[in-house]
Amino acid sequence: MIDIAPGNPDALYPYENLLPVVELLIANGNRFTAAGDGFQRQPHGWVCELELPLDFDLLTREVTFPPIIKAGPQGDGVLDMGTWCLISGPGERASRIVMPKQVE
Repeated sequence: MIDIAPGNPDALYPYENLLPVVELLIANGNRFTAAGDGFQRQPHGWVCELELPLDFDLLTREVTFPPIIKAGPQGDGVLDMGTWCLISGPGERASRIVMPKQVE
């Protein structure tokens, strides 16, 4: 079982906690989109886009997520809400995610 910790929003690479999830999905047949080969910086956070839908049966069997990470087939994504780092399948693309306004 892979235990995922919450990400560190102050880290240089705040998505590091999600790398084992990406590695597991790639090892089990998913692949990166032609646009990238890992997490890419976007205006609203870091995004790793995968070509195939995320295998949530596999993730349920192999990964434990903390409550701050939202993962589910209804959105075809894994989102760390503490760092705004996203692993997306084709059903959930970063352009459709609305981030909350940050209070200054």
